[in-house]
Amino acid sequence: MNQKIWGGITVSVLTTVLGATISIPVSSAETVTQTVTGNSDAQLAEELPSSATAAIEKLPAQPTPEFQVAEFPEQLRTANTSEIITNIYAYELAGRQAATLYVRSIPVLTFLGSQEINADPTKDIVATEVEKIATPSSVAPGNATISDANGSENDSIRRAQVVAARINELHGNNVNAESITVRWNGSYKSYSIQVNGQELVQVDENTILPDTTKDLAEDALQATNRLRRLIGYAPPLKEIADLPPAPKPRTVQKVARSTTRRRVRSQMRGMASWYGPGFHGRRTASGERFNQYALTAAHRTLRFGTRVRVTNMRNGRSVIVRINDRGPHSRSRVIDLSRAAARVIGVERSGTAAVRLEVLY
Repeated sequence: MNQKIWGGITVSVLTTVLGATISIPVSSAETVTQTVTGNSDAQLAEELPSSATAAIEKLPAQPTPEFQVAEFPEQLRTANTSEIITNIYAYELAGRQAATLYVRSIPVLTFLGSQEINADPTKDIVATEVEKIATPSSVAPGNATISDANGSENDSIRRAQVVAARINELHGNNVNAESITVRWNGSYKSYSIQVNGQELVQVDENTILPDTTKDLAEDALQATNRLRRLIGYAPPLKEIADLPPAPKPRTVQKVARSTTRRRVRSQMRGMASWYGPGFHGRRTASGERFNQYALTAAHRTLRFGTRVRVTNMRNGRSVIVRINDRGPHSRSRVIDLSRAAARVIGVERSGTAAVRLEVLY
């Protein structure tokens, strides 16, 4: 486990036994991070969707004694921790700073820095969990605005903090989750997630879905629906408001078939199950360690690394997972999801569910 330097912070160690945070002061010349091996040797424009997902899959499990947390200074906190439902994980991705925002342990948005911070493509990904914060006023002294979430492109952690604080505030104020919407912002050529008509965050090339679909519109819609469900169990939206009319194709049917062939290789249906606690940290059939908090799955025959969109036929929720293990061992099931993936599509409590699998290119 590699150690790195962060100045002027305190470090707290997460413990699973007591469920508490033990604060350990460190000098300005020290900090602790956990290094997780990852590939970042391709050009960002070509590898962003796959590497973004891979980076999230390699994030350390939340409750482990070895994982240590970088805390914010005292002025960035609030005493009302009961309303905090967010976590932020910071790490390096393809030479850029990245931060993934979790809401109730579900990955919702990944913020990417616009400048390279590591020119060496052989460097490992470094992951750090950032201290929870409660309200926008606690993000920094003075007035922090939601524009900070979109304006400071180089500071992915700062942008994630602003959005996390706003989400905590909305949760504390019992906001109606049906007021969370998404619309096209023609001025900035981005997708604006809004609450009661006020912008929360923009989804663009620097702010994406953690398990990105490689389509910003779909990323924005899925991120919005996750927020609606996690904040207030609101039904999912079917479309994005104010989208400009699409160019009329010469032959609509041919375009639709071509798009389907390019994105979906094959489909199948069956029962899905999930696995986690008893296997967490063990070696998978692919050789990597199993992380129940990553968006992965086990399949009997699909090649390791294959991306599969799994849709719960009961509620319509979907998630894209990466195959990294063999299974399930029960012949009545077609795929075994990680705990995090099962939670996204609503299978964690039921244990099993009828699903549709779409094998992606």
